[in-house]
Formats: sequence, C-alpha cells, structure tokens
Amino acid sequence: MELIPSQMAALRVFVGLTGQLRVPPAEGLAEQVRTAACDHGIKRWRLHLTPEQMESVAYAFWLHRMTGSAAEAKRFVREYGVVHSPARASDNPSAGGAAARGGTGVSGGG
Repeated sequence: MELIPSQMAALRVFVGLTGQLRVPPAEGLAEQVRTAACDHGIKRWRLHLTPEQMESVAYAFWLHRMTGSAAEAKRFVREYGVVHSPARASDNPSAGGAAARGGTGVSGGG
C-alpha cells in the first residue's frame, strides 16, 4: 500500500490515539506506521499491511473525514439551521440519517 503524506499524517494521528479509541488500530498497525519507508521519488509512504490492518486504515480515514470538515458543518448549521444527528436518525428511521432541523422549515427559507 502506498500513502500520500497527508494520509500518513492522518494515520499517525489515529495510531497515536490508540489508548483513547473505542475501536483501536489493528494489531501490528502501529509498528507498520512507525517503520514505514518513504519513497521520495514518488512522494509516497510504503506499508505492507494485512487485510485486517487495511480495514483499520480505512476506519482511520473515515474518522479523519468525520473530523476534517467541522468548520464547514458549523457554518452550514449557523446559516441554515441544519445539523446531522446520527442519534436522532437512529431514533427516527424515516429521517434516513440525513439531518435534523433546528427551528427552520424544510425549505430553509430561501
């Protein structure tokens, strides 16, 4: 597997949070990250991962995505009053997990 520098940075954060995560990195992933080699010619980090470690990396990137766009989400809530709420979506299956409204009509007023 080859990762670009920003992916490797996100993966290092994930591995660094091992003791704080509900779902920890797969066994051996931290060692793979620590010993990864960078091919400076193509600007990629090379890792040799098991299928379980690859799944763990996918989870790490999903977590990173969830935290990577907080500013945009906050602005959207501020401007339109719409916020994604997984807890509300699971309580109301008809909501489809899309969004919960905070006092604004469905059209958003404009």
